[in-house]
Amino acid sequence: MHPTQADIEALLSYQSRLYPNAVAIKTYTLKEGSRWPDYETVVSDFYEEAGRDCWTDINYRPNADNLLSAPDTIAQATLPQLQSLLTYCVRGERFCDGHWAAMIEKGHVLRILTRLAAFA
Repeated sequence: MHPTQADIEALLSYQSRLYPNAVAIKTYTLKEGSRWPDYETVVSDFYEEAGRDCWTDINYRPNADNLLSAPDTIAQATLPQLQSLLTYCVRGERFCDGHWAAMIEKGHVLRILTRLAAFA
């Protein structure tokens, strides 16, 4: 399944909400007595959108690892590579609490969305 123009635009609509003035928002809070992040609604909504089937790449790991190890390469990523990166961003929370926040705060999501805009 390939993302449509509407799918691309839906993801791009989060850029200004996750990065107002190109700066990452505070993505989560820790409730008293909890060890797990309580994500802001916009963060959860973004990852729900990014987790849709049209963005999922079941063989994401090798591509995503290579692209994230050299973040400047994201600026030249193909649409399938962006799908790999989005899958990595979405699924990482299963293995590491706070992964979603890290992907936003380190600018990976911003770079992905910036590159995705070229396909809009």
